[in-house]
Amino acid sequence: MDFATAPAHQVRDALRELSRRGVTRVVASLPTLPAPDLLAAVRRLTPLVWEGTLAGLHLEGPFLSRHHCGAQSADDVLEPGSDRSRRLLESLVQAGRPDHGGPDAQAIVAMTYAPELAGAEWVERTLFAAGILPSPGHTDATEAEFTTALQRWTGMQTLGRDRRPAVTHLFNAMPGFHHRAPGPVPAALRAAARGDLRVELVADGLHVDPGVILDVLRLAPGTVCVVSDASAATDAPAGTYTLGAVAIETTGNTGNTGNGHTTAPRLAGRPTLASGAVALDGALRHLLAWGVPPELAVPAVSTTPALTLPSARRASGWVEWDWDAENGTIAPGPPAVVVPPGTPDS
Repeated sequence: MDFATAPAHQVRDALRELSRRGVTRVVASLPTLPAPDLLAAVRRLTPLVWEGTLAGLHLEGPFLSRHHCGAQSADDVLEPGSDRSRRLLESLVQAGRPDHGGPDAQAIVAMTYAPELAGAEWVERTLFAAGILPSPGHTDATEAEFTTALQRWTGMQTLGRDRRPAVTHLFNAMPGFHHRAPGPVPAALRAAARGDLRVELVADGLHVDPGVILDVLRLAPGTVCVVSDASAATDAPAGTYTLGAVAIETTGNTGNTGNGHTTAPRLAGRPTLASGAVALDGALRHLLAWGVPPELAVPAVSTTPALTLPSARRASGWVEWDWDAENGTIAPGPPAVVVPPGTPDS
């Protein structure tokens, strides 16, 4: 099921299936799409946020680096400084609002953007003012450009210190670390260690080496948000699927964990990783299998990513599982009851 194109009833069906596996809250990520399609998707999914079915929306673009757009639609990537881009962002912000509501009334919780692009500062100001977190990612930023973006946020951030921006899937779709060209990674890690930033990691054993994930969790505990980066092809039979405006394919063995045979969905006909190999429950299994202590693993898939949301929409966590410490096993916990915002306690 592709959030970008699926009707509401299919979204509900997919979320019910995830809840049986212990995944209780989902932020729907929308990839870069043609502007009319992206706006239509936000309008279609926003009511599901206000009814409590979705925890929020994350827009992965369209203001991305063309050098690191990954499996995103390069034809639909936009420069943020243009009049067309300004009109689009203003329309998206408006589409994410309900007819009435308080300061937390915005369905869009984050937008991935490349902070080095001309016009990025305007994007940051617009997002912060609307209650949306700017999430650096799909970027070609140098260390200096990334650090400058973090400094620009001073004075813009009005959402409370506990609701800090997160880097979209750290390490992926950005320059790698080099000792003479550090890129954005060390600057992001320093900011996370200071508590100024959160970092997302895709814990499927393919996007980031397990040892690196453990290092980051130890370096900046309480700031790591493990994300599935899942798509319609994750945990699906072999075949071709859609990711917004592009076709992706899977060999059908994305659900294997820890046996060396897991593969992730790819851009159709190309080796480019197109999404995560496992859903969030599988990511937690990976973390524990790699020796990540439960006290680091569990918050990374529950309470830490929940801080991305406005305080009025935070639930008990993202993944709810029972942990049997004696036997080292996990299983989905009792089904969670999601109460829509504004619903009186029964």
